[in-house]
Order: sequence, then structure tokens, then C-alpha cells
Amino acid sequence: MRIQNIVVCLLAILLFSNAIVYLIVAFQEYGDLVEFQQIGIEGETQEKHLEISVFVGASLIYLGLVVWVLKSRLKNENPYMVSAVFSIIMISIYIASRTIGVPVVGVEYYIGRIDIVSKILQAAIIGIAGYLIFAIRSMYIKEQGISERSDRRREIA
Repeated sequence: MRIQNIVVCLLAILLFSNAIVYLIVAFQEYGDLVEFQQIGIEGETQEKHLEISVFVGASLIYLGLVVWVLKSRLKNENPYMVSAVFSIIMISIYIASRTIGVPVVGVEYYIGRIDIVSKILQAAIIGIAGYLIFAIRSMYIKEQGISERSDRRREIA
């Protein structure tokens, strides 16, 4: 088994892990929403609904990326580009939520362990996806070079 195939499986595991992390966060936010509604705090419900939607949506996207990555293997670089870009977007949203704030939610001040785990997973996803994009492009260039050399030999003969 080539090292790139092992790296593809590793990326799929990281994507799946991040999907699970986002589902856990969504479940925690749902618990907070239920608690706020029981107490009678209505001002936070819109924020909680938005956060739950974002976290469940992110989880579903990561799960879709797992399937796409495993189906594509080393044939196509698109799932790796999308994985890296989506992780960059999620990190950017997180940074914005902790610094300048995001609509409805505002500025969040708490940074928890699960936040750190998620960002480490996303950084690893970006790095591994970048490696796989490079590997696929290198394989393509090698294949093109070999076929061009074969064509030249045929022309000479």
C-alpha cells in the first residue's frame, strides 16, 4: 500500500473526528437551549438556534467530505481542496467569533478544550489535504512526462 493511500485514510479519520466534535458541540448547545427555555431566558434562544445550525451543518459537511475523500482516493484533488478550504473557513469563523464578533452571536470569550481539539484537527486536515494535493499533482506531472517521452521516442523512430 502506498503511503498516499494511508494518508488518505488518515485524512478521512480526521474529517470524521471533526464531524463528531461538531456534533458534540451542537448537542451541548442544544442542552443549553433547553436549559435557557426552562428557566425562561428567551434572549439567548436565537443565538443558540444559530449555533446549533452551524455546528450540525459543519458536521454534515465533514461527514460528506469523508465519503468524497474515500471514494476519490488519489484520482481527484477536489475533495482535498474543499476539505482544506472548509477547514480554513471554520477556523476563520472561530477567530472572528473570538475577536470582532459575528452577527447574532456577538463576541464569545470562552475558549474550551473542545475548541482547541477542533482547531488542531482542522489544522491537521489543512496540512494533510495540502500534502495530498501536492502528491496528486506530482503524480500527474510524472505521468505526463512519461507519456511525452514515449511520444517523442515514437516520433524519432
